[in-house]
Amino acid sequence: MKPVYLQRAQLCSTLGETLQDAASACHHGRLPQPEWFELHERHEQRPYLGVAGAPLELRQRLHQLVARSEAGTLDDCLLILASTTLDITAIEARVKAGEAPGNQLAPVLDALAEELRQEWGFAGAFTLNTACTSAANALLYGARLVARNHYRRALILAFETPSEVTRQGFGVLELTSPSAAYRPFHAERDGLILGEAYASVMLSGEPGPDPLARLLGGFSACDTSSLTNTAEDGSHIDWVMRRALHSAKSRAAKIGLVKLHGTATSANDEAESNGMRRTFGQAMPPMCALKPYLGHTLGACGLSETLLLLETLRQGALPGCDYAAQALLPLSAAPLAVPAESLLLANYFGFGGNNASLVLQGVAS
Repeated sequence: MKPVYLQRAQLCSTLGETLQDAASACHHGRLPQPEWFELHERHEQRPYLGVAGAPLELRQRLHQLVARSEAGTLDDCLLILASTTLDITAIEARVKAGEAPGNQLAPVLDALAEELRQEWGFAGAFTLNTACTSAANALLYGARLVARNHYRRALILAFETPSEVTRQGFGVLELTSPSAAYRPFHAERDGLILGEAYASVMLSGEPGPDPLARLLGGFSACDTSSLTNTAEDGSHIDWVMRRALHSAKSRAAKIGLVKLHGTATSANDEAESNGMRRTFGQAMPPMCALKPYLGHTLGACGLSETLLLLETLRQGALPGCDYAAQALLPLSAAPLAVPAESLLLANYFGFGGNNASLVLQGVAS
């Protein structure tokens, strides 16, 4: 794939209202403190990582991201929205206010993207919802369309809202951590913590004034061996990572750091651990897991975690893992610093078996 540059990156998350604030907190190992909500079916409390700062309605946040990303007119720019919740929170608010639930409340999938396209004058717009790989797939589709000159630029907007349906659903499935100790790959991990996030990045074939990174390649595919999970032997994850490396004209030995998906759920961590061993064997590169710092931002994680990874490495080292000795994979207890232009592999493995890997290269500030 022809490399594409990541520019004008933004992130509002539990770590702060800006990407720079989030990266600084991550660099210094400052874990966020969760809020708690009641899991109704069990009458128990579960943790949640909401965004920092004053609350804003979803459309305000998206318009704010577009405004801060804009560089001239947008009639040469594709818009891609990536999310699992989309505007479910608005529907939940209407039901809470007394409207009867039903199909009449649900807008068409691309309604929000089309609304933004018309208001801002984008050349085109569409929505991607492929579970936890939504934003990763948005980056791949946007990059390919830019690389093939279908559009000069592509703006990716990825977000995950604090939906009650999502929080209750993950809780009932026993996927959320009752302890609030978010420990991917720990032998005694007890689940994930959901997180809220709003992120954006502009993709372009030209570097621009201050690019954050280059997207060199990537691959995404669905594992059809199960309706819900990927193969726990890691075979499909291994295949996806190898195809991603091939698309970037690279190989496993050249990877300087792997950003793991690391949900801290039993099956997903097991599958990813096995996949890593298949791809890298005994020559494991340095690895990190970022969900303890953002929460699992579901459809947004492919962008929120990618941006946090890149900006934290630009600021310095990634924090070490304080339970490295108990981890399924050889995580580092010491801070991780890699050269600015190292090759990075970022993994995103979604509910339903949709798996994606991205190959990136940082750009020194």
